[in-house]
This record gives sequence, structure tokens and C-alpha cells, in this order.
Amino acid sequence: MAIRISTEPLVEPINLIEAKLHLRVDSTADDALITQLIRAARVYCELYQGRAYIARTYEFNFDSGFPPTIYPPNPPLCYVSSITYVDSDGDTQTVTSTDYSVDTKSEPGRIYEAYNKTWPSSVRSVRNTIAVNYVAGYAANFTINTTTDVFTVLGRTYTNGDKVRLSNSGGTLPAGLSANTDYYVIAVSGNTFQLSLTSGGAAVDATADTSGGTHYIGEVPENVKAAMKLIIGHLYENREDSLDVNLTMIPMGAKTLLIQDRVQW
Repeated sequence: MAIRISTEPLVEPINLIEAKLHLRVDSTADDALITQLIRAARVYCELYQGRAYIARTYEFNFDSGFPPTIYPPNPPLCYVSSITYVDSDGDTQTVTSTDYSVDTKSEPGRIYEAYNKTWPSSVRSVRNTIAVNYVAGYAANFTINTTTDVFTVLGRTYTNGDKVRLSNSGGTLPAGLSANTDYYVIAVSGNTFQLSLTSGGAAVDATADTSGGTHYIGEVPENVKAAMKLIIGHLYENREDSLDVNLTMIPMGAKTLLIQDRVQW
């Protein structure tokens, strides 16, 4: 089996402003360094937990036939874009989406044969013959047009009726929107949509977006963000050392925060 990121995450779970507040840094001289440390902390935490924090696209490959159940790595699983395979004639085929079911409620998510369906049997026995393309991650970055109340999300798509929450790092959500509130996706068109307080209801009215920071649809767990801040602080304090050495001395408090949701395969 092999896995690679097809599309990298477009933002980080912690905005530069929030990281600098944690570090008590006022100047801009180290902004580029701190930005790199945010990414280093995120990558470390994701690898330690076996999870994806910000939405990105993966390709998961198998070398032989279909297993009864596929468990895509790096949950949470959002949705499956496609499943392809090389048939016995050497041609690439796409598995019809109605032939399999996607369970995003289980932890980790899974893909299995739909009722009364079977996986293709004529699979050529070559390297990476099966490719599962999927999106995983807790949150994705969004922007909003406050004139039309249309959201544009980066890194993933949604369907009408999806229940979501909003969050922000480094500022506040646009006026008219709230954290810790359930919203329902409506009027989906590609990667744009509106949100309603009820399923199929009227669109919420966002009146201004002058809050700064980074807006997310979805929420990265607070224990993850706290662990990242501990790591960012450690790396920044020891910034004269090599990054490799610093990462071998991660504060135990960070691992304690992360271990509760660590994926065991």
C-alpha cells in the first residue's frame, strides 16, 4: 500500500496572529520563521496522531485486489472522490459510486461494498493497481461575500443538508456568524454555498467581514491547537538549534494532549 497527498492543505490550523500572541511576539521580524514553525508543529502532530487537521486530497493505492473494507489513512474521512483500478486488459476503470458505501461516521472512516454489490474482480496484479482518491481533514478555509452571503470553501466541497460549525484563528468570525453553532449547508454550487440555521431554511446574513484572522468551516480540536502552541513555543525558544534536534525534544505536555485521539491501526 502507498499513500500520497495529491493536494496540500491551503491554510494552517493556527493563524500567524494567534501564534504570535501565544509567543508574546510583537515585531514582524520573525514572521517568516514563525510561519514555518506553525507548519512544522502541524506536521509533527498529524504524524503523531495519524490524522489530517486541514482538508487535503489523498491518493491511497493498493498493489492487488480489493479488500472487503478499505480504511483510508489519516482521518477524519470527509468523502471519496473516486476509486479507480487497472483491469486485466491494462485499462484504467472507475468504480461506479453506487457500487460502494462510504462511512464517514465511524472512526476511522471506511469504504465497503454497497448492498448486493461486489468489488471488481478483474484487477491486474501490478503495483498501485487500485487508487482511492479522497478528502480528509477536520476543517477547511472559507471566505464569504457579505453582500450575497455566499461562502467559498477551499480544499473540499459540501452537499446540501450537511451540518457544519465555523471557527476562526487570529481574529473573530464575520458579524452575524457564531462559533459553537450548528449551521446547515444550502444552495451548493461547486465549492460555493450558503448557510442556514435550519435544514433547507433561509440563508444566514453576515453583515461584515473585518475581523481578520483565518476563517474555517469545521473545527480543529482544541487539544490539538494547544499541543501545537506548546511545540511552536519550544521550537521558537530553541530556534538557534537545528530543527531536527528540536523535534526530538518535544514537550511531554504536547504528547499528553495528542495521545487521546491517536489513531491505532
